[in-house]
Amino acid sequence: MNKVVDVVIIGAGVIGCSIAYNLAKKGVKVAVVEKKIGLSFGASGTNHGGCPLQLFEPPMLELARESIKLYKDLSDQIGYDVEYENVGSLVCSVNEKQYPDIEKHFRKKKEEGINVHLIEGKELREMEPTLGKDVVVGVEEWESCTVNPFKVNYGFAYAAKKLGTEFFFSTEVKKMEIKKGEIVSIVTESEKIKPRFVVNAAGAWSCKVGEMAGITVPIIPRKGQIIVTEPVPLNKRWRQISDADYLTTAFNLEAVKKSKDPRIKLGVAGVFVQENTGNWTIGSSREFAGYDNKVTITTVRHIAKRAIKFIPKLKEINCIRIFAGLRPFCYIDGLPIISKVENPGNFILATGHAGEGITLAPITGKLVSELITEGKTSLPIEPFSFSRFKNIKNINKTPV
Repeated sequence: MNKVVDVVIIGAGVIGCSIAYNLAKKGVKVAVVEKKIGLSFGASGTNHGGCPLQLFEPPMLELARESIKLYKDLSDQIGYDVEYENVGSLVCSVNEKQYPDIEKHFRKKKEEGINVHLIEGKELREMEPTLGKDVVVGVEEWESCTVNPFKVNYGFAYAAKKLGTEFFFSTEVKKMEIKKGEIVSIVTESEKIKPRFVVNAAGAWSCKVGEMAGITVPIIPRKGQIIVTEPVPLNKRWRQISDADYLTTAFNLEAVKKSKDPRIKLGVAGVFVQENTGNWTIGSSREFAGYDNKVTITTVRHIAKRAIKFIPKLKEINCIRIFAGLRPFCYIDGLPIISKVENPGNFILATGHAGEGITLAPITGKLVSELITEGKTSLPIEPFSFSRFKNIKNINKTPV
C-alpha cells in the first residue's frame, strides 16, 4: 500500500511529536512512524521532567530560554494539561572546595541575563529545612519549570492527531529508497510512504536511521537511571534541586573520563525533582552501555547515597520504582543536531538532545517546522548544523 504525505517523521518521542504538532498546525500533511507500540518508550518516558534554565550554556542556552517560555501557554494551545509549574531551580554543593566554582557559575549566569541569587548554606536551610547540613552554598533562579514528560509527549501527539497527523505504531522503517539525492519513499513491513521531507527524530536510534540514508549520524545511547519515591508533603521552597557535580557529569565528558571517583565515572550527580503529586524523581547517571537499558544496583546505590546527602529525609521514604532510559548523545561535541543535510537533500535531523529533550522539545518542534515550511528559522541554528561534522575524519570513532 502506497501513501503520499508532505513529511514523514521517524520516532514518536517528545521531539518527533512536537515537530508533528508544529507542522500540522501549519496545514502540513504528516505521518509519524514509530517502531514501538506507543509513546514514551524511549528517553521521553525515562526522565524527571525538570527544565532548569541555569544548567544550560551557550549555544543551547537561548534554545532553552525560548523553549521554557513556550511551555507557559502550551497546555492551552494543545488542549492537553502538561502539568507546567514555574518552580524555579536550585544548584547547590556539599563540597567546600566547590565554593569558588559556584561563585563562578553565579557570575556567569548573571552575565547571561538570568536572574540568579547566591545563597549561603545556613540561609538555604532556613528557607528549606529539608536540605542537609552539608549543603554549603547554592544558586537559585525562578525562570525554570517542571512538566510531566509523559503528558508532554501525549499532549503533542494528541494535538497533532487532532490536526490530521497519522501515527503508525509498531511500524519499523526497513529501508529508504533514494533517487537523485532525494528520499523518494520510506519502506516499512506494510507500507511504502512517499514524502517530500523525512525527519529523523529517532533519539538514541538516530544513527541506525541515518545509515539507511547513507550518512553517519554521530549519536550513541547514553544510559540514565532514575529512582521514584512514594509521595510526601511538598517542599517548602525548592522542588527542583541539582548537585553542582551535574555541571561536570552532564556537560564535561573529558572530566568524567579522567576522574578517579567511581561515582563520577558512572556520571552520577544528584538531580531531585518533586512532582506536584509529592513523589520525588531522583537521578541521575550517564553511562555508555550500548543499548542495554537495565537498572544496575551499583549505580542506583550511588544515586541514593547522593540524594540522602542533599536531602536527608529521603532516607526514610520508600522507593516505588527504578528505571533506566537511553538518551541520544552526540559524541563529537554533546550538542543537538537540528539540521537539513546536503545529501539526501530532503533529510532533516532532530536528535542528540541527550538529557535535555524535554526542555528543548517545544522550541525544536517550532524550529524544524520553520525549516521545512519556510527554509529559515526564527532562532539561529548554525551551531547545531550537521555541516559542523564535515571535516571530521574519524566521525565513526566513538568515545567508548
